[in-house]
Amino acid sequence: MAKKALGKGLGAIISTSSQPVEDLERGFAENTDRVSELDIRHIMPNPHQPRLNFDENEIQGLAESIKQVGLIQPIIVRQDQNNYYIIAGERRWRACKKAGLQKIKAIIMEAGEEMNLSLALIENLQRTDLDPIEEAKAYKMLSSRFKLKQAEIAERVGKDRASVSNVIRLLNLPEHMQEALSAGSISSGHAKLLLSLSGQRQEQLFNEVLSEGLSVRALEKKIEDFGDTTGEESSSKTQRKDPHIRKMEEMLISLLGTKVEIRHQGSKGRIEIHYYSLDDFDRITGLLKEE
Repeated sequence: MAKKALGKGLGAIISTSSQPVEDLERGFAENTDRVSELDIRHIMPNPHQPRLNFDENEIQGLAESIKQVGLIQPIIVRQDQNNYYIIAGERRWRACKKAGLQKIKAIIMEAGEEMNLSLALIENLQRTDLDPIEEAKAYKMLSSRFKLKQAEIAERVGKDRASVSNVIRLLNLPEHMQEALSAGSISSGHAKLLLSLSGQRQEQLFNEVLSEGLSVRALEKKIEDFGDTTGEESSSKTQRKDPHIRKMEEMLISLLGTKVEIRHQGSKGRIEIHYYSLDDFDRITGLLKEE
């Protein structure tokens, strides 16, 4: 994601200006009245932190740097009675704990739950990319917990609505395929294609991607060679669709984040939109209503 887009997303949450997280923190840090020294024992990780995995080698390297020069950039926290919850800077907090610090520089910021999660999400997207499943779960939480529509989520993170919808849809994959995507064993491109399948066919091609190292294009060709999800070869395999119809299908697939087929004959036809669960059905109908 382009950083200028993330700036726009952060601006939608905090103010009308496009201000990336680093600039926001730097501005606070320059105002020494905003920086406090807090007991590190009273600081808690963000309970809505979208990042699930932290690179321990990276944390250790940051800890060594902090031992040498101290913490240069304060973390941002919100207060809850006697404790403080991290909004931005969990890597720095972890590194300070590893370095043995008793106190940590922090900026205390008032933030509701929605802003708290939104700030954490955008900070991670901007500084170190979340893996696709972490990103999907963060969007899902904004949707389910805070009742935000996908268009509102897209505005906050500086993405278009179809992109947010497609990321959330990754959660329709079976758990072991989600784990493979998080681990980098398959790519988002593989995952999107596997979502167009179901059951045995989906599992078969997933295993082939892992065992044979299939590229996204090779997987796409295998799917194109079969017209259904059961593995039976399509009787219309040799028939080629009109390029204009295929282009319209691709546009609808991108918009709805699911398999779409246009059956056109003469001056009429039909559009088939596939869904793979009741949640997926609700997601698609929600997109159509928004349109």
